[in-house]
Amino acid sequence: MKIKKTEEVVLNALKENKRARKDDFILYGAVLKRLGINLNVSLYTFLSTAKDFFKAPTFETVTRCRRHIQELMPELKDDKTAVFRDEFQDDYKIYNLSGLGEQI
Repeated sequence: MKIKKTEEVVLNALKENKRARKDDFILYGAVLKRLGINLNVSLYTFLSTAKDFFKAPTFETVTRCRRHIQELMPELKDDKTAVFRDEFQDDYKIYNLSGLGEQI
């Protein structure tokens, strides 16, 4: 799936579903629903065939689109969730610079 198409679907999900602004799993479910992807299969089946059979965007692509959209359109952010995410940003930066198994 092309990134612009994914971005459009994510944008519409964020506009119409306030819960999707707070939780990436809810957002991903809303995106899959908008794409008409039937999730009446086991989680293992979905995850192992999502790209090839279902033609579903990856979870990472959806969250990257969300971050991009919310950067450009802060009104689509949930304020409490944005503060929570910002609080942990430095922790993730330190983690990314650390070696495997290092104490942080």
